[in-house]
Amino acid sequence: MLTGDTQGHELLLGPGASYIVGRSVSAQLVVPDDSVSRKHVRFYHARGSVWLRDLGSRNGTSVNGRVVGRHRLRDGDRVGIGASLIRVGLAPADQFARRWRSDDSSGRSMSGSIEDIPLPDVLQWLATSRKTGTLKVHGSKNGSLYLREGDVFQAMIAGKEKLDPQKAIVRMLGWSEGMFELDTTLPKNLPEGEIGQSLAQLLMEAARQQDELEHLSSGSELPGKSVTLASPSKTAWRDLQPDQLDLLQRIAGDSEWQNILDGSGMDDLTLTQKVVVLHKAGCVHFD
Repeated sequence: MLTGDTQGHELLLGPGASYIVGRSVSAQLVVPDDSVSRKHVRFYHARGSVWLRDLGSRNGTSVNGRVVGRHRLRDGDRVGIGASLIRVGLAPADQFARRWRSDDSSGRSMSGSIEDIPLPDVLQWLATSRKTGTLKVHGSKNGSLYLREGDVFQAMIAGKEKLDPQKAIVRMLGWSEGMFELDTTLPKNLPEGEIGQSLAQLLMEAARQQDELEHLSSGSELPGKSVTLASPSKTAWRDLQPDQLDLLQRIAGDSEWQNILDGSGMDDLTLTQKVVVLHKAGCVHFD
């Protein structure tokens, strides 16, 4: 990135991967610029070349000063997105691979920083390479993703071993800091059950939930550390739906919001939407 708020940031786009740039937190590169759309432009590989496609942005995307909708990129091209300018630098795939540190003698083949290469890009690269092993993530939060020939079939967050694996991977795909490392072996004892969705479906679902949560936060207060029952409630409980009463019962038993999220069979987005409705109805307080 040559100019703008993200000046100096480097986008690494490996074979088979794609990269969305926009104002939304679900974008792989977030550009905090009001002239940039939530999901502004996508960079991707196709037919042996690197392309960009404008995603219906309000102010458009330009290449070398010309507004384009879809464009095959060449080395040295300048891409304009809002007030930001990106310089395109193309390199052979083996040079990209060398950006991942390797140490075959230790049995670990790839490692890096999530800030440099977001987890969605890492998983797309591993899927293209049909890797098998354990992708370990270390930082303020720790977790593991288990792959078989490029497909993620299990996920676990440290300290939350009983968490539904699909909820675990959706949360991990939203992590923005930490280090990752691929161990080319799988542990002997894995939790029972496997994730039933493809990697593409998981990536789309994680992006959807992150985008919807961002949109929800722009117009509503979201729960913090705890959620408590309002006394008295501004809305009579007899006027509530059964699923709302079930949620209130869970809140009465444990007001810690993270515990409520972990123990629910709903995804984090759906549960958050429901508790926001109860908050607006005056049934609960956020602390």
